[in-house]
Amino acid sequence: MNCKNIRIREELIVILILTLVTLSCLSNAKAQDKESIAVSELESGDSIYVITNREIDTTHKELAFSYKVNETASLTFLKVTLNDSLEIVSRDLSYEDFMLEVCTKNSDWILFVHGDGKTYNESVQRGFDIQNTYNVNLIVFSWPSEVPDINGLKNFKNSESNVSKSVDHFIQLLTFMKDFKESNSVFQENANLSMFLHSLGNLYLKKWMDSTNNEMIYDTIFENIIMNSAAVNRANHEDWVERLSFQKRIYITNNHYDYSLKGLHLYTSHGNQLGEEFNDVVAKNANYVHFTEAVGFRTPTSNTHTYFLGEIPQQSKNIRNFYYDVFHGKQVDFSDSSQFVKRKEGLGYDIVF
Repeated sequence: MNCKNIRIREELIVILILTLVTLSCLSNAKAQDKESIAVSELESGDSIYVITNREIDTTHKELAFSYKVNETASLTFLKVTLNDSLEIVSRDLSYEDFMLEVCTKNSDWILFVHGDGKTYNESVQRGFDIQNTYNVNLIVFSWPSEVPDINGLKNFKNSESNVSKSVDHFIQLLTFMKDFKESNSVFQENANLSMFLHSLGNLYLKKWMDSTNNEMIYDTIFENIIMNSAAVNRANHEDWVERLSFQKRIYITNNHYDYSLKGLHLYTSHGNQLGEEFNDVVAKNANYVHFTEAVGFRTPTSNTHTYFLGEIPQQSKNIRNFYYDVFHGKQVDFSDSSQFVKRKEGLGYDIVF
């Protein structure tokens, strides 16, 4: 049996497993895997910064946020601190006070745009996890992507609609990041600023590039843009990715056996996703990093999609180092044969587990 037939057989097996697991998940109220949060290493007083376009939930005494886009207001700026019980305590700040706060930090920063299926608290917890794991300052863009009591696919469609409703908020976010880059002298010295978009969070970039407002001209804001496990259609992605011009480098990660993305194009009208492995036309300004050989299909299935946190980077020094470097604004050294293998067809690099 040749390699091509082996690959087809493996894919059919994965699709069968995927179908069985998905059908099981769809019988539950929530089909979305909830990855564990490494709170054990966090301490009282730890803080993170958040920008959100969520409606304020007035049913709570403490400041809390709903699952709806606040379409009538500008962005809300927050400092989030863990109390003695390691519970999230959010405090809203003015634009000016928020800028003053973040400008006191003199090391590398990441703007994190999360994916589907996250409440406000879960998006903040995910931010803490990244900040703690990779020792980088974080601003979380927390957008409404989780509706109570609806299943995974219906929730996903609602989240897509929320992205479409809030492209103007994303433009406001980019404008803030531009002002942040220009206001903080540390970025003219030795600190870096990058943007990390995970899964459906990448739809913000595409929707912005498809909008009539994409003519806004920005100087370089980000050292790196990391499009991780992107839940956007793969077809013609090079058209809009090549128009991105406010970054020094773009990194696009993919895994052929990504459970979440495979399910998306098998059970919806969406085509193959950018975060899946492919041998196709590529954007000339992007670096493609393939995780198929290193991660592939495994359980829990969240590991096939969210391989920047949890047991995968704990077990693989190469994967952890890749994310550490791109989060800290560094240029990845693809000539390191102990970490990367260049693909024969020239379409990026396999990362070595």
